[in-house]
Amino acid sequence: MIIDVHAHALRRESLIEFGFKSIGNDEFTFPDWNYGPLDKLIYDLEGRLESLRKRGIHLQLVGPPPRLVSNQDIEYSRLLNKSTARLVEESGGRLGGLAVLALKEPGKASDELRRTVNEYGFRGVTIGSSVAGKVLDSSQFEPLFAMIEKLGLLLFMHSAPGASNEALNDYTLRTLVGYPFETTLAVSRLIFAGVLERHPELKLVLSHGGGTLPYLQGRLNQGYFAPKYEYNPSCHSNISKPPGEYFHQLYFDTCVLSPKSLHFLVEMVGSDRVMFGTDFPFEIGDAEGVLAIPAIKEMNGEDQKKIMGGNAAEVLGIK
Repeated sequence: MIIDVHAHALRRESLIEFGFKSIGNDEFTFPDWNYGPLDKLIYDLEGRLESLRKRGIHLQLVGPPPRLVSNQDIEYSRLLNKSTARLVEESGGRLGGLAVLALKEPGKASDELRRTVNEYGFRGVTIGSSVAGKVLDSSQFEPLFAMIEKLGLLLFMHSAPGASNEALNDYTLRTLVGYPFETTLAVSRLIFAGVLERHPELKLVLSHGGGTLPYLQGRLNQGYFAPKYEYNPSCHSNISKPPGEYFHQLYFDTCVLSPKSLHFLVEMVGSDRVMFGTDFPFEIGDAEGVLAIPAIKEMNGEDQKKIMGGNAAEVLGIK
């Protein structure tokens, strides 16, 4: 079984409702998008399904484009989730929905998530790496993590714009460099703040291979071990073990866009912590899996099965 845990979709009928601008010829762009139109496969369901059939993808988890998931109120999140549920229904079993959380109203978000899961049967949630400048380890989001853990949902974290550094505005650097940085920053804070320690059963999957997090495992540990001049009590106050030891609670997708990087990722975190993910259909992604799959095929058969679908199936409760 092949499961793609990282993909984006919206129904064509929902595009204008969610702020996309029609630019003619059945093309759309996001209002603040500073390059190119939106890929048609975001909203072309038949084209997407043909791609999935051709590549033998049994299930693709989908949520809205990342800019739509980071700071929504209950009303807007309900519209997004209804749109995703319709897509899942129309897909004939090829798509699985990721719920958008009402992060703008954290006090109500947990109950709304429970309602959404009960109504649509979603087995996963998508979340940004920050919420309108607020960090995810803020205490106001603690009940939400507890609810996600209680419901046993896959929690997919996608990087979202958050860095205020204007140097990221050129050369598509906010996507190329900023996105991996945002994931690294968010998860480092979740670890040091004790969120993963308090919620050991949280099934957190990181986009883009976790950004630079795997590469920085030793550096995070050194912050914990620094004995004197660079000792910082906050690096110890919420956790009982070095940061790197929480990596076994994380999952990382394969969308690292380099076979060598993917081999490094698997070596660092283990094949049982990696899931196939493409960022379909974005070009700064691995939409057809052409970068990841050759590298995965170089691995032993058991590792291939785990990465291509076994790990995701276990988390999603698929037999």
